[in-house]
Amino acid sequence: MRLLDRYIIKKFLVTFIFTLGLFTVIAIFIDIPEKLDDFLKRKPPLKAIIFDYYIFFIPWFFGLFGPIFVFLACIFFNAKLAQNTEIVAMLGSGMSFIRFLRPYMIGAGILALTFIFLNTYLIPISDKHRFAFEEQWIKEKKITQSENIHVQIEPGSILHMSTFNYLDSTGFNVSMERFDSSKLIQRITATRLSWNRNKEMWRLEGWHQRIFTNDGELLLGGDFKDTILKIKPSEFIIRTQYISSMTNPELNEYIRIEREKGSPHISKYLVELYRRTASPVSFFVLTLLAVSISSRKSRGGTGLALGLGLFITLFFLLLVQVFNTFGVTNVLTPAIAVWMPNIIYLFIAIYFVSKAPK
Repeated sequence: MRLLDRYIIKKFLVTFIFTLGLFTVIAIFIDIPEKLDDFLKRKPPLKAIIFDYYIFFIPWFFGLFGPIFVFLACIFFNAKLAQNTEIVAMLGSGMSFIRFLRPYMIGAGILALTFIFLNTYLIPISDKHRFAFEEQWIKEKKITQSENIHVQIEPGSILHMSTFNYLDSTGFNVSMERFDSSKLIQRITATRLSWNRNKEMWRLEGWHQRIFTNDGELLLGGDFKDTILKIKPSEFIIRTQYISSMTNPELNEYIRIEREKGSPHISKYLVELYRRTASPVSFFVLTLLAVSISSRKSRGGTGLALGLGLFITLFFLLLVQVFNTFGVTNVLTPAIAVWMPNIIYLFIAIYFVSKAPK
């Protein structure tokens, strides 16, 4: 690695850290007024606000907007080099543009590896603390009802419910089916299913049971029936925020369990899992694009390059949100949906590289 490589890598990383720190301070000052009413109402200690919330708010902010900061830092530093005619001198000395990109790619690699660790371990752990503070001191935004539930309670046993209310642990229009080697052997229907917290049992109301045998069909029924099911009320409610608080091993294990239960919400967890790797990998694509569009000296100076960079990164985030929604709703498979913005921007970056000064 030459002196010039070390110089560019150092300046790139320093600019990134400065940009990250500046926007983090701005984000905290924007977040404080939004939560000020809750702070005044519940009066959490100042120490808890700082060390139980905002200290863990910072890693979450890093992970969410990391690609933007990488792009803006790269475009700001590189545009400054271009305005000082330093890039012209480098290329005029015989250095190829691809060789000029090398230290930027090394810098992007350092940041990508750092953010992969952050996304898979540090940020989920910090999210646990952040969510704990929000539940204690801030208005909790709970999902209290799920609809069209379809889960596998245990191998061969399927439970259907039209709705489930978490506040009173009650489900409606219930149907349970048991299979033996793909053959239906039992079906129970009930108008209502409720959880008895004291007995830790479920109660079926208005139930009817059909048992299928080789000799025919047996019909049973009644007003009430207590039963034990291998599932708890909390498992019917999808708490999206808790997904982000799982480390990768925890998330992989959770996905395995949900697959065994036949959960229809697997795509949501897969999108989160793939996003943790796709986001840091986008650093390479955005760095390539940033260097390509800011290497030419412009009359507008670095301000024009930064304005263009801000527009490009905001559109990238919009694209990420759109395709993530496609992945969650199964319009596209989760892997394709998560990686598609990187693929689209890679082709855009390659085009700008072909147009960059040589």
